[in-house]
Amino acid sequence: MIIYGVNAVKECVRANKKNIEYIYFSRKKLGFEVRGIPVIRKDKNLLTKIAKTSEHQGVIAKLKSYEYTDLKTIIEGEEKVNLVYLDRVNDPHNLGAAIRVCECAGIDGLIIGEKFGAKITPAVFKTSAGAACYLPVHLSHNIGEEIEYLRRKGFALYAVENTENAIPIDKFSLETEKNLFVFGSEGEGISRDILKKSTVITIPMRGNINSLNLSTSVAAFLFRVLF
Repeated sequence: MIIYGVNAVKECVRANKKNIEYIYFSRKKLGFEVRGIPVIRKDKNLLTKIAKTSEHQGVIAKLKSYEYTDLKTIIEGEEKVNLVYLDRVNDPHNLGAAIRVCECAGIDGLIIGEKFGAKITPAVFKTSAGAACYLPVHLSHNIGEEIEYLRRKGFALYAVENTENAIPIDKFSLETEKNLFVFGSEGEGISRDILKKSTVITIPMRGNINSLNLSTSVAAFLFRVLF
């Protein structure tokens, strides 16, 4: 996989330099030190061609691989685990921004769906500012079955959605140590089947519009209930 952008490449070097085959750059300076990786100056137009975007900031890197993480690996042996599931989030920029928030909030793992929603792409790496190099991401083949598996493992299920009977976040206090927090896409929201199984929490609004974008909702919720 090709990743691009100064922060994305920098953080992947810090996280696991063994997974990087080479770095191409067209800038005067990289802005960070690299050892043990081939670093080659190339024309900016070539970087644009390889990255398939002009938003590479003069730096691209070739990863040997990107592997999703098995769910059992994330939770096994842990007494306190906080997971986030993004339900049908299709925009890679929304996914990348949410990954950045989750990593900063100390979330242990992110779940995305195989059938619906964006996957990990170069654009996601760029938007996450390198957080995608650190946060374990699990690609779920059947989220319904995996939610039931997590519930059997003692996980509480919380959905963040603006519904009529939802608990306002200022009246909610997290008392469980194994949690799955669910956020939906800005268009479709969270599926009904998941809402039925969840404790639903809402973020009250004081303005004239009644919605936040995905990453803002994730940030408002996680930093309110986890800190």
